[in-house]
Amino acid sequence: MASIMTGKVYDLYGFGIAAVDDLIEIAHFPQPGTKAEVLGRRRQGGGLCATALVAAARMGAKCMYGGFLGRNELSDFTRAVLHNEGIGTPEDIPYPDAEPFHSTILVDRATGERTILYSREKVVAPWARDVRADLIAASRALFVDHFAPEATAHACKIARRFGIPVIADIENVNEAGVREVVALADHLIIPIRLAIELTGAGDIESVVFALSQQRACTAVTDGARGCWYLEGGKDMRVRHQPAFTVEVVDTTGCGDVFHGAYAAALLSGSAIPDAIRFAAAAAAIKATQLGGQQGIPDRAAVEFLLRDH
Repeated sequence: MASIMTGKVYDLYGFGIAAVDDLIEIAHFPQPGTKAEVLGRRRQGGGLCATALVAAARMGAKCMYGGFLGRNELSDFTRAVLHNEGIGTPEDIPYPDAEPFHSTILVDRATGERTILYSREKVVAPWARDVRADLIAASRALFVDHFAPEATAHACKIARRFGIPVIADIENVNEAGVREVVALADHLIIPIRLAIELTGAGDIESVVFALSQQRACTAVTDGARGCWYLEGGKDMRVRHQPAFTVEVVDTTGCGDVFHGAYAAALLSGSAIPDAIRFAAAAAAIKATQLGGQQGIPDRAAVEFLLRDH
């Protein structure tokens, strides 16, 4: 599918986590001290940022990944996955030993829920000096997550200097500096548990209002209960987007797909309510297949689901 960009080299520049996911299917999560049969095993690409870029690319966006990959098996696998989706990666390799995150994901076949066990022992976190201002300036939007918050905040400030919107996927604020990234996001989409942690508010509307901070969009997701969001500069009314009903196989990566589809819809000119609905449909379709990236739909599949509803 052709790129949706206008006058830029890239539609979406991603600065954040890439991972290699080894998925292990089991009938049910085992109790401590018991055994469980492995029903299926496979390797896929994963990670918040990388999965969002794959989703955006399948929706027609031209994407570039800005994280560090080295010269090793896991990096080569990640690079191949991204290139297969038409996503660019830096040609220079300053840290040959750098690896992506490596995750083992236990998938409960009965419910589709997953537990992620991850390793970051050889992950190289970029510093502010490593941020490529030229690639950010050459993009229509910047996508970030909570990894390497000092460098990520610096990337967000560069984007703002160039008038480039920042779309953020934040899952935790355990590291110092992540809250600054949250403050710099123009489009903030986070899970409800983190939203409550950040605001301390008791009801969903208060949570969304407390996070809005005059952003273009603030959205709080809650799995099967859907998404609540507020579009900045409009009527300041918190809206609800219900989740689409599907037969869930695996929820791995659904939030990341939501972010990537939202970014692609936004960059193609969709209004925020339409972009949120588009993202919800994309995440629902992904949940019907195993793995964080394998089940990501293309734009035609998402539009078909939306027409059907």
